[in-house]
Amino acid sequence: MKKEYTIAHISDIHVGEYGFRKDKLLKCIQEVNQLSPDLTVITGDLTFGGLPNEFEDAKKLVDKLELKPLVVMGNHDAKNVGHQFFEEYFGERMVRHEDDTVFLVGVDSTQPDVDEGHIGREFQTYIHETLSNAPKNKIKTFMLHHHLVPVPMAGRERDILVDAGDILKMLIEDGVDVVLCGHRHVPWVWRIENIDIIHSGTAGSPRTRGLRDQSYIIARISDDKLSVSLKPIGKPEEELRATTLGKRQ
Repeated sequence: MKKEYTIAHISDIHVGEYGFRKDKLLKCIQEVNQLSPDLTVITGDLTFGGLPNEFEDAKKLVDKLELKPLVVMGNHDAKNVGHQFFEEYFGERMVRHEDDTVFLVGVDSTQPDVDEGHIGREFQTYIHETLSNAPKNKIKTFMLHHHLVPVPMAGRERDILVDAGDILKMLIEDGVDVVLCGHRHVPWVWRIENIDIIHSGTAGSPRTRGLRDQSYIIARISDDKLSVSLKPIGKPEEELRATTLGKRQ
């Protein structure tokens, strides 16, 4: 790898929520633009109620990012038939991206008006076929809203992906290196079977967990080394984990 590759990972904006921190989101956007990442992703919950005016406002804000982000839906976006508005403002609910470093697949893990996530056999087949045929020299990355494993400080676990076991097994077998997700507003990193599972916090909701502020994630890849930092908005970075990426077969 010739240079450091940087990913800005934003999640859970929640436009339309009571107490929505627009000031924090605008500061986040300013910081990400200054960072000038190679890839920007938003792992769902752009809105609070899946309403058309919320999607319109979210689109205007997201468009302030100088690098167009890859975006997937969250459970709040799926409320009130919100998938229709998501497609109108943000495009396809399945994402595929490839550059010199990363091969990424993103999916819609939501169900209408239900907080828990589900991918299902049809999408699972697509994910497997796509990832298993990815170039072996790329960092295989999977992106969704819901988390595959519980995270600390999130209270009683209710909303994990209902087919998480099947999906995690498939990702391991397909040699995935990195998973990006959000949902519970807890910034965290798990490493399971050589996969780094990166959870972003919330960039706009007032419902942060514990003493955490609104935040996002900065992940840096260099020579098969992965460094993951928490970026509280308006404050210095805090390193969460540094690992060697899993070997690709």
